[in-house]
Amino acid sequence: MAKNIYARTLYFLCENKDSHYPIVDLIEENLCIPIPRMEPQDTMLAMQQHKHKILLIDYHEYQQLNSVIRDLPLSNKIFETVIFNVEKRLTTEELLSFGNLKALFYKTDSIVDIAYGCGEVINSQNWLPRKVTAQLLHYYRHVFDSQTSPATVDLTTREIQILRSLQTGASNNRIAEDLFISEFTVKSHLYQIFKKLSVKNRVQAISWAKQHLAS
Repeated sequence: MAKNIYARTLYFLCENKDSHYPIVDLIEENLCIPIPRMEPQDTMLAMQQHKHKILLIDYHEYQQLNSVIRDLPLSNKIFETVIFNVEKRLTTEELLSFGNLKALFYKTDSIVDIAYGCGEVINSQNWLPRKVTAQLLHYYRHVFDSQTSPATVDLTTREIQILRSLQTGASNNRIAEDLFISEFTVKSHLYQIFKKLSVKNRVQAISWAKQHLAS
């Protein structure tokens, strides 16, 4: 493979970088590039210096380091992650704990397949089993639908008018004048709007309107 493929670097996250890890040695040998070792405390410095690090993680060792890794920035998607040595199907919550998960390999996968998949990840590809991909897609679709669909919010025509007025930065007095209603009525409508949208103030209501009301 061309060397430019490997501009992004794969690091093995481990408990002790001076220890011997036979499986990683074999992956390294088949991938034909070095895989530097990285201890948990090194990731904080890596956040500042290297935004293109890919973390290779042994699922069994991850469990042992969980108390330490829990405080590390894996879930903020700074690092892409590759998990191997997985024995069973993981829950969605477990998958999400690995942040920007790019590849997952089971214990039954061959070293050749793992090395090839790692090479694809370094080359900016995803290498996830179909069931894992389907699992994550289902989760993100649910999140998207729940956060973007206003179908469960039953706003009246007047409430929508007031929301649009809020978006222009209009004051309660200005809204009252524009809609020919009293300022007290405007406040009453705002109370109902905030309650329906589960927001606490005008800023949050405007943010909701930007996402859900067609222009």
